[in-house]
Amino acid sequence: MVKDMTNGSPSKHILGFAVPMLFGMLFQQFYNLVDTIIVGKTLGVEALAGVGATGSINFMIIGFCMGVCNGFVIPVAQCFGAKKPADLRKYVFNGYICSIVFAIVLTLASVIFCRRILIIMNTPADIIDHAYNYIVVIFIGIPTVFLYNMVSGVIRSLGDSKTPVVFLVLSSIINVVLDFFLILVCKMGVAGAGWATVTSQLISGLTCLIYMYKKYDILKGDKSERVLDRRFITNLCMNGVPMGLQYSITAIGSTILQAAVNTLGSTYVAAMTAGSKMFNFTCCPFDALGSTMATYAGQNVGAAKIKRLGQGVRS
Repeated sequence: MVKDMTNGSPSKHILGFAVPMLFGMLFQQFYNLVDTIIVGKTLGVEALAGVGATGSINFMIIGFCMGVCNGFVIPVAQCFGAKKPADLRKYVFNGYICSIVFAIVLTLASVIFCRRILIIMNTPADIIDHAYNYIVVIFIGIPTVFLYNMVSGVIRSLGDSKTPVVFLVLSSIINVVLDFFLILVCKMGVAGAGWATVTSQLISGLTCLIYMYKKYDILKGDKSERVLDRRFITNLCMNGVPMGLQYSITAIGSTILQAAVNTLGSTYVAAMTAGSKMFNFTCCPFDALGSTMATYAGQNVGAAKIKRLGQGVRS
């Protein structure tokens, strides 16, 4: 459901938008925890440690992808607030093209250099193969990260935070089912856990994309609007790249910490993995509120209602 956040009570808009997002994020962290339990119980401590050893570089690369997508949809929210549907559709199209380019470059670079990065991070010899087998699959799936986050970001920019949560829950359920199937039935090891994540995200992204174009008439334009525009691409990158770097720079500290823990051995890495999964739950409220304010601010800036930004922050 499209929601205009440029009128009405800021606190009501923010709360109504943030709560579904928070639920989705908590659910996602829960399935991540289940994912960890499945790997630990079925494949053992070394496999769990191998997956855990990739956590920081996973967050650095995948976090950059998510940040870029969040930045790409800011102009979309601004156009929605400014009531400029033609420009909105142009930003969405150019955002898709930029996402494809970023996805190709990051996938190739990540897959080529991931083993070297694991070595530099002092990954223990007894778990480095587990770590590589898992993270290389995740990096192969970078295009699915862009797909889901770009599509769900566009939907959120229109003021709808509930629909992406539905598809996130769908992705989570599929992920858990595939974990059991690929690890226990197909005996694919930690690579199975990686493919479960990539496949579930692909299914979620595609179904979300189909739903979006059937549901939201504002996104249905003509072919003349589907053209590359340097002005739009520049604005998208000026929003997307800094936000992506914000996510990645935050992960640098975690990467240094992970490299230090890796020197202690696989048992300590496994312990840190389990602990970090629990810590991630505490970050969900802040992430949900941050994404909410990005949409709220984007729409109101586009509508030239700058005073409502202060009202939203105070709320």
